[in-house]
Amino acid sequence: MIWHDDALNQVQNREDLARFLIDLAEQIRDGRLAIENAATVDFVDSAGRWARSMDGFFSNVIGESVPETPDWAMVAAIFRAALVYE
Repeated sequence: MIWHDDALNQVQNREDLARFLIDLAEQIRDGRLAIENAATVDFVDSAGRWARSMDGFFSNVIGESVPETPDWAMVAAIFRAALVYE
């Protein structure tokens, strides 16, 4: 699958995911990335809600159905989406 965000396309394994998450945290800390869900409970809730409704994202943005087996990039995408999804 090809993501529209190249940073997600770079996440191929566990180490890539770790780097992605650390970079995501740095972007939030230094203000390069605006977020809606700063509280942990809001972030976790948002991640669950996005995971439940990602069918629409996949069909409208990616142009594919949600893969049956998630990969490391999808885990990264859920983290990224949970920062802003309401």
